[in-house]
Amino acid sequence: MGDPVISVRGLRVSFSNKPALSNLHLEIARGETLALVGESGSGKSTAALALMNLLPPQAEVAWNEFTFNGARMSMVFQEPMTALNPTMRCGEQVAEALWIAFGMPRKEARKRAVEWLDQVQLPQPQELAQRYPHELSGGQRQRVMIALAMAREPALLVCDEPTTALDAHVQEEIIELIQKLQKQHGTAVLFITHDLGVVKRIADRVCVLWKGVAVESGTAQDVLNRPQHPYTRGLLASRPPVDARPYPLPTVADFLESRPAASHEWPRRTADAHAVPLLRAEGLVKSFSGPVLRSVDLEIYPGETVGLVGESGSGKSTLARCLVNLEHPDGGSLWWKGQPAQQAVPRSERAKRIQYIFQDPFSSLPPHRTVGQILEEPLQVHRWAPTAQEREERVVELLTRVGLQPEDRHKYPHQFSGGQRQRVGIARALAVEPELLLCDESVSALDVSVQAQVLNLLNELKQQMGFSILFISHDLRVVQYMADRLLVLRHGVWDAQGDPVSLLHHPTTPYLRQLSEHLLE
Repeated sequence: MGDPVISVRGLRVSFSNKPALSNLHLEIARGETLALVGESGSGKSTAALALMNLLPPQAEVAWNEFTFNGARMSMVFQEPMTALNPTMRCGEQVAEALWIAFGMPRKEARKRAVEWLDQVQLPQPQELAQRYPHELSGGQRQRVMIALAMAREPALLVCDEPTTALDAHVQEEIIELIQKLQKQHGTAVLFITHDLGVVKRIADRVCVLWKGVAVESGTAQDVLNRPQHPYTRGLLASRPPVDARPYPLPTVADFLESRPAASHEWPRRTADAHAVPLLRAEGLVKSFSGPVLRSVDLEIYPGETVGLVGESGSGKSTLARCLVNLEHPDGGSLWWKGQPAQQAVPRSERAKRIQYIFQDPFSSLPPHRTVGQILEEPLQVHRWAPTAQEREERVVELLTRVGLQPEDRHKYPHQFSGGQRQRVGIARALAVEPELLLCDESVSALDVSVQAQVLNLLNELKQQMGFSILFISHDLRVVQYMADRLLVLRHGVWDAQGDPVSLLHHPTTPYLRQLSEHLLE
């Protein structure tokens, strides 16, 4: 490693005398990428915000030695929709960064802003500069965020989970873009992530954080291939394997507590050729400003988990929302257990039979209501438990079933971790014992170890209760692990469908080959 762009030794951060980060040493050289890895609460983002002096005033920050050999640092955040100003056009936001950083005249700054939008490979940058963030896709917004950060010509670029919410193809494009810009400008990169597949593709060195302490560090090859600490081994083992289907998935706690590994393989369920589908869609059509679904047929059988993949804009979520009646299709028909859905399941009943688990439980759970009140609502709406006493007993039963405590019913959503909030979301979906769960990217924002816990929970509950699952995800490893059958959607039509292992290991179409390119890494 050459001379470090940034070097910090003995970094310590506390909040109200409670340590969040203890004695951290970091060095990053010009053109090098250091990945900070760990679960939520491990101190990753705290470390990055401390380096950039963005922690709140109540944070107590100290270090033994701090050296920065550069003029500027910049940051790329996980969710560009909240990081970008919704009231400003994208070009103006990049131009403002240039004006502030270099005192550049407004006219020149606007011209340079368009050049930066072109550098981050956005189509028609002149026209796109005039758009607002909400008019762009998630991948395009992240490219604007990268342009905004790199326009300031930083010596250090901090990337805080910049690819977590993106589908596999867009994720790969963003990684390649960061690497290209880094090579062109010699920028040092601190890359924060819980996705170890991304770490393998982008990092030169890795530092693993656990409860604010660096438990392991070294080259990416050494740490990922020869992990020494049980915590690191647990993080790696929590990722669903590409060549097996262990049940349950191992978790970090298993390694920290030296618990034995899973004892058996979980077989894939093969639908009975003579069985009547639980849900069948025929020729579903849906358009907004343009066509999204183009005559889609779909069958889901009792007790089956169907995986649904495709890049952003392919129509995955629109299809799921049509099935649960959150969107009304423009054409086509739905059948429930062999009968027209409108006859077999009135609209008022469909939400009871089919339940939705959303990607972000924090935004889908009312922040001003306790968990008990949230879980009671479907019971009241569907008249599942007529008395207050029965509803409270049902709430306690649901919380216990998803691994939470009865007293948790008195807490509000913000008092839970991300994984715990998703358990609440699952409990709410199961409140009225549905026959079909729609899981729309419901584990994509979770750490790998928490993700493993939630996947184990879904499979355990499925075995106990016998429901079917439509599992939507951009993470092909997770889909391959969960699904009995895989459907691939592209531009609103089926690109491929069949056995998950066969399709992902031996892709039959160019699009599927592109999606599965990095699955085996």
